[in-house]
Amino acid sequence: MEKILLVSANFIKNVTNIDDNMPGKLIEPAIYEAQNEGLRTVLGDALVDRLEELVRTDEIDQEGYEMYKALLTKCQYYLAYTVMANICMLTAVKVSPAGLEQVSDEHMEPLDMDDSFRLQSFYQKKADYLCHQLQNYVLNNKEAYPELRECDCKMMKSNLFSSATTGLWLGGVRNPNRYNSYRRK
Repeated sequence: MEKILLVSANFIKNVTNIDDNMPGKLIEPAIYEAQNEGLRTVLGDALVDRLEELVRTDEIDQEGYEMYKALLTKCQYYLAYTVMANICMLTAVKVSPAGLEQVSDEHMEPLDMDDSFRLQSFYQKKADYLCHQLQNYVLNNKEAYPELRECDCKMMKSNLFSSATTGLWLGGVRNPNRYNSYRRK
């Protein structure tokens, strides 16, 4: 089965401060994880599958698919910063037969783990903000995406109202007033 990535390593390098020499060996698995564990939770399988199909067949750039193209662009920014949050730890620590090792270069001084966690938190907050923007876009344009009407997945609908990544969440709606206003539509 062919992996379809909705964002490229080059796009991530262009919109973030990731080094141009960062190998795809690290970036592509992080993209795949962000897309299949993050984005699918937010948009649902049907809509992500549709985006992947449109990208695979190059239909996304054709006339009549402007709403999908706009959605893809919002997804790409969300994915870029989610990848950055994930990559912070992948590049700071290496798992080897001898155990965990801190990665370093003789000409560079690596950040300590506390600074790595702070940087990861910074990127995660940006990803959360972009996720919130993505959710609002989808909620405001849900009629344009038949995949949202055809797939009445309770889990996906609840995730369209909660984008923050925090240490503690008890499962309720983050902003009940917003939820109720969308529910009435």
